Amino acid sequence: MEISGIKVAPGETREIYLKVSESYLSGSIQVPVTVIHGRNPGPTAFVMAAIHGDEINGADIVRRLIFDVDHEQLSGTLIAIPVVNIPGFLAQSRYLPYHRDLNRFFPGNRKGNNAERFASRIFREIVLKCDFGIDLHTAADGRLNLPHVRGDMTHPKVRNLARAFGETVMLNQHGVRGSLRREATEAGVPTIIFEAGETGKFSTRVSLAGLRGVLNVFTAMGMWPVHEHKKPPFQIIVKASEWVRAEKGGILDLSVRPGDLVYEGDLVGSIFNPFGRTVTQIRAPRTGIVVGVTTAPLTIPGTGVIHLAKLKKTLGVVERAHKKRTRQRKKARQS
Repeated sequence: MEISGIKVAPGETREIYLKVSESYLSGSIQVPVTVIHGRNPGPTAFVMAAIHGDEINGADIVRRLIFDVDHEQLSGTLIAIPVVNIPGFLAQSRYLPYHRDLNRFFPGNRKGNNAERFASRIFREIVLKCDFGIDLHTAADGRLNLPHVRGDMTHPKVRNLARAFGETVMLNQHGVRGSLRREATEAGVPTIIFEAGETGKFSTRVSLAGLRGVLNVFTAMGMWPVHEHKKPPFQIIVKASEWVRAEKGGILDLSVRPGDLVYEGDLVGSIFNPFGRTVTQIRAPRTGIVVGVTTAPLTIPGTGVIHLAKLKKTLGVVERAHKKRTRQRKKARQS
């Protein structure tokens, strides 16, 4: 294994600083890369976080992957990057300089704009040297996501990675042109993304779920020993989702949270004016499971309120799981 001209031998762990750009002070902008080369042969995988610089919870997942697990058990090679978008991370911003979203410029261009050059360096030095990848994200600013996996579920290898991760909801999304997961998969490196939590925050619950999911994938790919892990209450592939949007401006009172099952016509929130009068009620346009919500208390027409994954054939599976969970919680309260 070789990254940026630095070789990593079997049984060796190396920290490599990959130059991706330069600052306004003429200094190098370097991405810290940890390469863990197992003693035994196996696949090569990348796990990276903070392509969006304010989506920091993934950095904690990668940190745990580097420091909290026994690398002697690893077969193959892990390329771990806690923070990809160093300029955005330092500025606590989603973007690179010039307000460019790095996750719209893969596979990049060595002679292109700043984002294309940055993306090209990551893609050539990291992504193309791997057999598969996991990209860690949170919701965008002002939103909260249910832990779930996204990827091109029509691609057999991507679908296998997504199922192995072990979350309940798998969104079938190719990704927009220029996104890492789409371009990597089309280049022969099947890639999924893990979406969970919100920007600018660490969540122990999300970090542990992400670490568990990554190790689940490694087990399925022959990189990690078979281990006990909690199976999800259900697993469904969702082919379509949509944002339910406010039609009025005002103060939002949301009555659902990520993971809730809602039926067409259910009340999911209300909008009030500053004097307390109800302006309008928001109802679910169709049956589905809530995978994301806004955390902003104020709305204007067009504001995304809840991200709803549509359920049809899989509705019965989700209903049975929710009923079982309700019975378990009721029994726990009674005891």
